[in-house]
Amino acid sequence: MNDSKTNILIPFDATELSVKALDKAKEIAVNQNSNIIVLYVIDDTSFYPKEIAKFISNMDNFDKLRHNYEKSIREGAEIMIKKQIDSLVKEGIMAKSIIRVGHPADEILTVSKEENVSMIVIGSSGSLRKRHDRKGIGSVSRWISEVATCPVVLVR
Repeated sequence: MNDSKTNILIPFDATELSVKALDKAKEIAVNQNSNIIVLYVIDDTSFYPKEIAKFISNMDNFDKLRHNYEKSIREGAEIMIKKQIDSLVKEGIMAKSIIRVGHPADEILTVSKEENVSMIVIGSSGSLRKRHDRKGIGSVSRWISEVATCPVVLVR
């Protein structure tokens, strides 16, 4: 990507609010002549709590299953994000994708520093929004908005 342009980071998981956040990021990128970085985080905290590992009898088999699960999720995410990147490029916006494994908030903050982003545009809540009828800021969005070192735009 062109280093003279600023970078906007958009965590994207194809949920309704991440799609809206990507639309907002496009609008900002066009107005500010910025690049977009589309980030997908494979949440490794959902595999199992670390405390339970000592109770799993065959960790080798479990780790193989986890590796296959992560590989499948990564392959699907690559296809999903490529569609978004292709669409951005067609609209004249420089864009790239990053896929990480870890805790979503930690990875978003890490990538924002590594890529020297000028702004993070994120949906105000993630996948739990569909499971609950509540409206508000999700835990990841809240954490990002409180500790990021750059401006954060929350999209509802």
